[in-house]
Amino acid sequence: MFRKTKTRLTLLNASVMFLILTLLGTSMYVYLRTAIIGQIDHAMQTRAAEYTVQRPQMGVYFSQGVAARIASIGTLSMTTSAFERAINMIVWDEELNPLTTLIPERFSPKLLEKLKGSIDATELFNVRHDGEVYRIVNIKITTDNAKRLNFISLQDSDGYIQLISDISTEIGMLNVVLGLIIIGIVFGGGLSVFAGLYLADRALVPIRSSWEKQQQFVADASHELRTPLAVLQTHTELLLRHPDHTIEQDSREISTILNEVRRMKKLVNGLLTLSQTDADKLELQMKPVSLGRLAEQVLEKVMPLASLKDINLSWHVNPNMMVNGDEERLQQLIMIVLDNAIKYTPSSGSVHLSCKVSSGYISLTVKDNGIGVAAADLPYIFDRFYRGDKGRSRSEGGAGLGLSIAKWIVLRHSGKIEASSIQHKGMKITITLPAL
Repeated sequence: MFRKTKTRLTLLNASVMFLILTLLGTSMYVYLRTAIIGQIDHAMQTRAAEYTVQRPQMGVYFSQGVAARIASIGTLSMTTSAFERAINMIVWDEELNPLTTLIPERFSPKLLEKLKGSIDATELFNVRHDGEVYRIVNIKITTDNAKRLNFISLQDSDGYIQLISDISTEIGMLNVVLGLIIIGIVFGGGLSVFAGLYLADRALVPIRSSWEKQQQFVADASHELRTPLAVLQTHTELLLRHPDHTIEQDSREISTILNEVRRMKKLVNGLLTLSQTDADKLELQMKPVSLGRLAEQVLEKVMPLASLKDINLSWHVNPNMMVNGDEERLQQLIMIVLDNAIKYTPSSGSVHLSCKVSSGYISLTVKDNGIGVAAADLPYIFDRFYRGDKGRSRSEGGAGLGLSIAKWIVLRHSGKIEASSIQHKGMKITITLPAL
């Protein structure tokens, strides 16, 4: 049943992790590329600024045919505070003839043609040739501009300065990094499938558990409802067989029907309470409550039940013990515990309730000498519909929901409930709540 859900969760988890890996890898590559190329661009822009900012008279003049006078600046070494690298320079006249004699030998005629063809570019750009990558910046020098700057003068013509930096090493390194990132993303994508499968399994654990509990809950509730419904049907059919009987003659069947209706009402109320707790729709009205006085009120209600079974019901409570809680739910809590104790205590037995305050907490204890619970069943007595002990049969009228409701009430009041028992010797339920 959960196979499709598992597949979808696996694909979803794997997709998310793959996307995260891709974004991280892309971000890393973009950052490295921006940092490395940015430093190169900064160095070149710093050098280019020397041709656009006015400098003192240097007495350097260039003209077509006086190449020897500019040979000394054919190759420039540029150093900044953040970056050091060699920057080559080519000077072009207005007709795009190179004026520099020290053009590096690796600058082949084909490369020079590419450089000449890109002379009009105004931004930093790359030129690729024979597997090498060059970073280029062009600077246009006019006669007026050169005279004003007192730095470069081209007699009666305009010209261009082209700064060139070989960035093949950096690009090669970036390509290696990109390749490693791609391999990492592909490998991570494979791992993300297994990780997605693992996460899907983990995510389905509580879902499966909840589904199984729900299925068990529905099955148990159906079973609990089926028994009284069968009894109702049987006794109703018995009544129909004798339509001429009086109520007194059929009082036994009517009494049985009434008891089963009461039992069904109690069961439905319990199921409704638990469904509301599961949906977190049951709100508590918290206020200061005297737990001792509340216990005395519940004791008065259950005294007739104890008397019918000749059970000695005793208590020791202080009415001044206060807790912050919902009065109705706390009354229900005490009623559940006392009702269970009386229900599973045989005739002539005893049930004792006590309350005491210790270290900022109130402990309410209900102890009986009834049939008790086996040690193997004790950890499960707060589970819904759980009744491992054969002595705790449906003939007692319970449905196995009371202690589940009691546990929920205690937890909602930031307390805890514990049980201890020796089979055939009795049980003790201890409820601990924060005191005011």
